[in-house]
Amino acid sequence: MKIKFTVVSAVFLIIIIIGCSKEKKKHSFELIDGIEFHKNSGEPGGIYRPQADLLFEINGPQNVPDSMKGFGMIAQVITDFNENIYILDGKHAVIKKYNSSGEFDKYFPEQSSIDVSQFKAPTQFAALYDTLLIFDQGSNKLVRYLSNGQFINSQFLMSGFKPVYMMSDSKTNLSSFVWKRALIDSVDYMTNDLCLLNDRFKVSKVIKEICFPIDKLSAADLFTTYALRDGMFYIAENKGSDYKIYAINSRSNIKQIIEKDFTPVKYNEYELNALNDFLTSAGFNALDTRIRHYKKAINSIHVDKKNKLWINSPAERTSQNQDSLYVDIFEKGAFINTTVLDFVKSGETFSLLGNRIYVIAEDRRSLRVYDYE
Repeated sequence: MKIKFTVVSAVFLIIIIIGCSKEKKKHSFELIDGIEFHKNSGEPGGIYRPQADLLFEINGPQNVPDSMKGFGMIAQVITDFNENIYILDGKHAVIKKYNSSGEFDKYFPEQSSIDVSQFKAPTQFAALYDTLLIFDQGSNKLVRYLSNGQFINSQFLMSGFKPVYMMSDSKTNLSSFVWKRALIDSVDYMTNDLCLLNDRFKVSKVIKEICFPIDKLSAADLFTTYALRDGMFYIAENKGSDYKIYAINSRSNIKQIIEKDFTPVKYNEYELNALNDFLTSAGFNALDTRIRHYKKAINSIHVDKKNKLWINSPAERTSQNQDSLYVDIFEKGAFINTTVLDFVKSGETFSLLGNRIYVIAEDRRSLRVYDYE
């Protein structure tokens, strides 16, 4: 009996070992030709939920001319190394500067006269050290200011170039998507490359090529998202519904490829109509509403002060969670968990800048600033 029990136990143990070996790993890692390959099953590897503490809310300056009071429409927010806050007010066509405590400092340009220093309809801006570069779409101009509000110069962009999703790391890296049509080996392509720009908005390097043959183009395939922090670009795969992120340095060298299992989420009727409105307004053909279309796996990428990635990915929506903002947290390429950002309300947008979280209200007329752990 003793021998029989030992044999049965050994067989049972082998079965357990084999079963465990077939179990999918939460996170696997390989280093191939200097590139880190991270694959994640989607099963949480830990628990992390950012603890956000409200520092202050900015509703716009009051000790200014009536036309400048409050915010007309916050187009974009950036910060500098001292946590000074620069808010691009698209409706008032000015930049409003606040210190790190949320106290109003100044606005510029002054609205006393119309000259080369003025904006018509500014839409994007970025900082390179102590210089602010502003794209004024209304006049198709690049306008430069020092961070203290002193006007430097402006120039027309004669090539017709328009930055798309422009950002910087506040140092030497200025980036944007660049749209163009190109003939490659006799094939007509549409491209939307992520590029490094110089301070005159000229392309100095392509970080990642994104291109599709015109005759096979689905406009949604060209759109993707990225984040930039400390000279590293994190860009989402734009093809299909792959959950994949490339970490690429400013020399266009891929350093990491991070993947996670993802179950595609279908657009509902409202979302598909909204997407088609966007596509047609941008000059593309609308998607065929008679067939099923799926959302991209990644909506936005953010990098926090400890270099964790916060990935906003689509979720199945119900009446209970339709207003919840979920993010997947990654640390060193490994998926930690999915958490809800309960300090961001429905319709609001957030960004991680410096050591803080910035939340633009749904009406884009106020800004909340949080510390977090």
